[in-house]
Amino acid sequence: MTLLAFLRSEPGAWRGMSAAERRSRLGAGLLWPVAMAASPWMLQSAVGPGCLFRAATGLPCPLCGGTHACAALVQGEWGAAWQANPGAVGLLVVLTLLALQWVVEGLAGRQRVRPWPWSGAGVLRWGLGILLVSWMARLAGWL
Repeated sequence: MTLLAFLRSEPGAWRGMSAAERRSRLGAGLLWPVAMAASPWMLQSAVGPGCLFRAATGLPCPLCGGTHACAALVQGEWGAAWQANPGAVGLLVVLTLLALQWVVEGLAGRQRVRPWPWSGAGVLRWGLGILLVSWMARLAGWL
């Protein structure tokens, strides 16, 4: 199915976007793979402030290991990504789907009115829940 056929498949599910909206969607969607691809370089060069939560409390935050997980995913090492932070892996997958959605919408010039399966509030709640459960398991020494 072509992109155009997909966009026409659900009448009333799409609305047109202005040129500024198209540019911002496309820019944000294309910036995500650049940010992910930069994660191995960020780890090697120690760019960034590090985890302020860990510096203040001595404990890892829910996202600790997220940059390592992202770098491992970019390099195709799913096991290493899971080991770095299982909750962050799910979050990174959802964010990648959102970035792909933004690119499609930006290229097509149409925004989906009905929510995508991965962009609803329920997905966000599940993702945050999995991230917090993963964090508690790491704190307890189970992961």
